[in-house]
Parts: sequence; C-alpha cells; structure tokens
Amino acid sequence: MTYVLRAEEVGVKITEWYSCIVARSYEEAVLMKEEVKQLLPQMENNDKMLAYYSLVDYRHNMLTSGYNKNELDEELPQVEELENLDHTLRYFYYFVSGQHEFMQERYRSAVKLFSQAERLLEHVNDKAEEAEFYQYTGYMYYRLNQYLLASSYMERAKYMYDQLKYVEPALNCKIVLAFIFQELHNAPKSEVLLLEALKEAEGKRIMTAQIYRSLGLNKLSIKDYPEAESYFRRALEIEEHRSISLGAKTLYNLSNTLFRMGKYDEASIKFKTAKASAEYYGSKEYVARCKVTEGLYLLKDYSLVDEGIEDLNTYGLDFELAEVAEEAADQTEKEGNTTLALKYLRIAHKARLYQNSLGDDQE
Repeated sequence: MTYVLRAEEVGVKITEWYSCIVARSYEEAVLMKEEVKQLLPQMENNDKMLAYYSLVDYRHNMLTSGYNKNELDEELPQVEELENLDHTLRYFYYFVSGQHEFMQERYRSAVKLFSQAERLLEHVNDKAEEAEFYQYTGYMYYRLNQYLLASSYMERAKYMYDQLKYVEPALNCKIVLAFIFQELHNAPKSEVLLLEALKEAEGKRIMTAQIYRSLGLNKLSIKDYPEAESYFRRALEIEEHRSISLGAKTLYNLSNTLFRMGKYDEASIKFKTAKASAEYYGSKEYVARCKVTEGLYLLKDYSLVDEGIEDLNTYGLDFELAEVAEEAADQTEKEGNTTLALKYLRIAHKARLYQNSLGDDQE
C-alpha cells in the first residue's frame, strides 16, 4: 500500500525551502526544491498546499534567474478562490504578487499589494519571512523616493537579518541604506557604509561586484568621474556580475561616465553593448537612459533626449528623471546652449518637487 503524506508534512519542507531562498542559499534552495518535488506526488490532495508550492516555486525562479525579467515567466501562478485561503497563504500571495510587480518596474502598483500583505503579516510566524517583507518594502519605498519610510523598513530588516546571521541579505540592506544617504546628498556617509560592506563581503564575488558598482554610483553622484570609472571597471571584472542584468546596468554607467569624461571612442563601443543589453533585459529605466545618453553625446538629437525624459516621467521615476535632466542641463550648458540648459533645469526641478509624491498606479 502506498504511503500518503499529510499536507502539513510537505508544508514543513516547503517552508524550509523558502527559508533557503530568503537566505540566498542558492545551492540549498535547489536541493530543497528537488526534495519537495519528489514529495508532492505522495501528498494527499490539498489545493492550499499546491498553491503554496506554486508561489514558493515562483519565488525560487526569481532567485535562480538572477531577477532577470526575460528569464522569468511574466505570469504569476494562479491561485483560485483567494478569499477562502488561510491568512498566511493570502499574505504570501500578496507578497509574491508585489515582488512580481516590483520586478516589472511597476513600483507604484506594488504598493497596494505590499500594503495588503502587511495587514496579514502578524499571521507569519517566521522571522526570515518577516525580514524579507521589510526588506522588499523598504526597497520599494526607496524606488519611490520615500526615504524616511524606506530607511525605517530597511533598518528593521537589517536588524532581523543580523539576528538570524543572514549575511548577504543584511549586506543588501546596508547597500540600500547607503543609497538613501547618497540621494539625500550625504555622499561621505554613503561611502562609509559601502566601504564597511565591502570588507564584510570578502569572498562573496557577486556581492563584492554589487558594492563596487554602488561605490561607482556614489562617486558619479558627486561628479568624481575618474573614481566612478575605476569602481565600475572593478565591478565588471567579476564575470558573475558582468553576465547578469545588473552588470548590463553597470556597463551603461561606465559608458555614460566615459562620455562625461570626453572618452568618446571607448564610451561609444561600450554604450552599443549596454544599449543592446538594456533592451534584451527589458529594463524600462535603462532603455530610457540610453535614449538620453545617445541623444546627448552621440547624435546631438535633443528630441531623443526629450523622448527618454518623457519615458521616465511616464514610468513615475522622478528621481531618475531629475538625474538625467540635470545631466542634460550640464551638457547643453557646456555646449553654450543656455536655452536648452534652462529647459532641462526646469524639468529637473519639477521632478524633484514630485519625487516625494506616490501618485497613482503606473502601468
């Protein structure tokens, strides 16, 4: 007689699998997934547990795809009769759905889903899951330029990860906190946090590359182009970073920095690859940034600059819009075109005013 596993037994294994995902323990997560897959055919019929499996599997695929949208199915797993699910599973559905929206760069649409998940967070009795919720919510508010909220959630997540001794997630939190200081025009404090993180990341190649990139962005924010160039190059020397979507963004950052330094020949070569990569990975933000860079430095086509700026405005990326508009103002002022420089400064100023407004859902 075939032994039938109780759904609760399988649920325990799925929870262990999810804990590996939260801890970014890639190899352990892959092994746990295989173990769970072997248990499923032996499990009693239980739609709720199958829904739980589907959601964790989607979250697993987010990890193994390196958060590359083109390597991940657009569609979330379907969960029928959501209102009939228990609180924990409903929480998880809203949270994973929010992560999905976040990955698609629909940051404002993620707000409602994370808010719904937070109402159910008290039913989650796992500190790792709770920490990940705070981390994602913090990063979401960071992307929406809500820095007070972002730092509050991110500090809470980092504290919990530190207690759990989850090194990589805690470092990710520290990097975002550094970005918050950078965008609040406190580059020295940002650099201190990032250099601390760099020491803590010793031996972790992907994390080290991410921190080099962050240090490059910090230097770029204060127009220290030689240092920014150096950090971006160091990040791109690490193959594990170079071969993922974040590496494509670093390549764009390097090419853009080289353009600003007047190194047009090398910048043009790297930009061509960066532009193709942004399109391949489907990054709306970086496709828009590429339009601005191409219009400013290669084609001298300000209608293309305007198109990129309008794209960022449509996506609700006000901080990013202000950044590229200020860059456009600097470049056109250098060229002696004060009329265009004033136009772009006004756009940047308007974006800075709006960047603290959540607004409506973005599509």
